[in-house]
Amino acid sequence: MAPVLADFLSQVALFQDLDADALSTLAPLLTHKQFRAGSVIFRELDDSDALYIVEQGSVVVSKHVRDDVDLVLTRFHSGDFFGEMGLFDAAPRSASANVEVDSLLWRLDRKVFHNIFSHHPDIAAKICYRLVKVFIERLRVTNEQTRDAIRWGLEATGYSPTGTQALFGRKST
Repeated sequence: MAPVLADFLSQVALFQDLDADALSTLAPLLTHKQFRAGSVIFRELDDSDALYIVEQGSVVVSKHVRDDVDLVLTRFHSGDFFGEMGLFDAAPRSASANVEVDSLLWRLDRKVFHNIFSHHPDIAAKICYRLVKVFIERLRVTNEQTRDAIRWGLEATGYSPTGTQALFGRKST
């Protein structure tokens, strides 16, 4: 199974900088997980200790808003990964992940990732570089979503700033 998994991993953006030998080293360190549609992978505030890679299926990540209302943040499909914050800290999960369609996932545990740092620092460095790129992309999306939510909130309340201009020629709230 490792050569087939290594072939799949070579198509995942997170591992695009790894050569065949590195992928062969990484493949047996991942844990195979199958989930049925409707299953919960993790819930917001659960312990955070792993990253997941989608080989098949679809995963919905959502944030609890209030009562029985959840906001879908994104969907992940084949070749995507999520839960990467769990590789670096033990803070609780910031969102929930649910299986939308029967899915095959690969799990990279934090302890295993830290062992990669110790025993294969070249592999770890390449993975970390890709993770930083993803963090940046996802932070930019979050910034845009935050700006939109604030703008919508201001529009919904009829807010209209008056008074003196703030720095940079814009009004400040």
